[in-house]
Amino acid sequence: MEAQSYTAEQRRAANQVWAAAGAYGFEPLFLAHNTDGTIDFYMNCIVGLVHKYYGDDLVRGLFDCWDGDIRQSQLDDLTWLYLESAAYALELPRRPVLAELRRSHADYFFGIQYKLSRQEWMAKNQLVYTMQAHRWRTVQGRRPPVMTPYEADLAKALAPDTPPAPAALKDALLSVFAKASLFDGTVRQKPALHLHLEGLLASLATKTLPTQMIKTDRVTVEHSNSVDAASTGGLTVDKRLAHITLKQNAAEDRAYIESCFGRSLYPPERLRKAEQELCTGNHLGCRLWFAAGVPSPEQAPNPEAKHLAEQAQLQADRNRAYYAKNRELHRSVVLRLTEQIRNCILVHQQPNARVARSGNLDPERVWRAPLLDDARVFRCAEEENQPSFTVDLLLDASASRLHCQEVIAAQGSILAESLAACGIPVRVSCFSSLRGYTVLRVLKGFQDKNLQNINQYFASGWNRDGLALRAAGDLVDFAPGPAPRHLLILLTDASPNDSRRVPPSSENPLGHDYGGAFGVDDAAAEVRDLRRKGLRVSAVFMGEDSSSRDAERIYGKNLARIRGMDQLARAAGRLIQNEIRELGD
Repeated sequence: MEAQSYTAEQRRAANQVWAAAGAYGFEPLFLAHNTDGTIDFYMNCIVGLVHKYYGDDLVRGLFDCWDGDIRQSQLDDLTWLYLESAAYALELPRRPVLAELRRSHADYFFGIQYKLSRQEWMAKNQLVYTMQAHRWRTVQGRRPPVMTPYEADLAKALAPDTPPAPAALKDALLSVFAKASLFDGTVRQKPALHLHLEGLLASLATKTLPTQMIKTDRVTVEHSNSVDAASTGGLTVDKRLAHITLKQNAAEDRAYIESCFGRSLYPPERLRKAEQELCTGNHLGCRLWFAAGVPSPEQAPNPEAKHLAEQAQLQADRNRAYYAKNRELHRSVVLRLTEQIRNCILVHQQPNARVARSGNLDPERVWRAPLLDDARVFRCAEEENQPSFTVDLLLDASASRLHCQEVIAAQGSILAESLAACGIPVRVSCFSSLRGYTVLRVLKGFQDKNLQNINQYFASGWNRDGLALRAAGDLVDFAPGPAPRHLLILLTDASPNDSRRVPPSSENPLGHDYGGAFGVDDAAAEVRDLRRKGLRVSAVFMGEDSSSRDAERIYGKNLARIRGMDQLARAAGRLIQNEIRELGD
């Protein structure tokens, strides 16, 4: 797959594979998608774990054994059942949470069955479906389906008690297929029948199984040259948990979110009020959490939260190291951006006047001189212009940003330092969605002088942009800062995507996935609503060409696009100057 055909959805799938593998320097051979086209979180994790334990060369050679065989599709699906069992058994001792994710995948497998059409049921391979049903019913703790002795033996063979070593994997699986009379090592081809299908027919023809493993010849992902591709970065724990929503209860979800992100900045009643007012419409059933950061490993209440905290500290160290490594570039960007903002403020912002003993005579205070012997009857300008607005920087912290976490943290630091140098109060927050919660983490408050906490940024989970925008507006109301007017600037890739579906409504009786055009339209509506309420909203976009139009739909003309750090000063400077002019009018 060439770089120009690599979509945002496929990038997310690739990020999931890399995160599970703990490595970013390889190109996934497979990406997993559900029947409806959404990415299959659990199976992408399995793809990554298969790379981790068996390597790409071995797996490629395995699938090449029956490439072109009349039963290739069937053998591919059965192989992934075998590999899933092996990878799960190998990784479970290190990541116990994998069991929960596996159960969620089993729930999805059976939950999707009632949506399949008669034609889709007829297209299923009965043996494959029986093996899948046996696997996922067993995972759910239910009684296995009724099977013939042949099917029972095959199901047992596809879930070996002891995962094979890499050197034994190929022979072990080929032995299973040979014993089941599925493949004896000789490829038997069927005369090809070529059909060219378009539109609805093409769409129907591709829907066969609840999960499709799409084999790709090449996946090229555009890494920033500034980020170490060999890094093991990325917080796999909370990223995996983002998909686990089917079997969670509210109390467990809340406890998990609090254990990972600390207590809410909002008092309980204020948080309840925010959820009642904001979690409506497309976001009905969602929850909110406002936090100041991730607890330290010493403060973490359980092993899972402790692991997350440790990984967060490692990512913070990587963010600091990246900034220091490129300090000269970053310093030059700060100086240029500071100069642009300061010059614009001098032109468009009126200085505050203070009472003084010299300066311009204030007619309203003249009477104080003879009656009160008060010489302070003059007004003079403050020595420095004091801007009459605050800035909220909001960073997208979803898993789609895993490949550029260090860059985003540096961008946030540069913008915050430049604004602070001009005397503009700035707050830096980030957002992501986990377990139905949209979480806003405040990395730097208005009163914080230390910018180092911005390095606590890390990417994980999903991004429900519409609800995050609502929450950002509510945070401005809750803690508005020292100025009456407000500017919200997002650093984003303009690709809303969340695992929690939009609930059914009169307009949409079946509900809707939150992503794609629907997510873009929802985010755009929230931007318009914030602007109607008097909040200035702008965005710095650093994403793929395919998402640039989406960014324009969401933010309109209040948008600056950058492709690298060297463009930040000019693009963001122009954006901020435009906002200062509007605020100064």
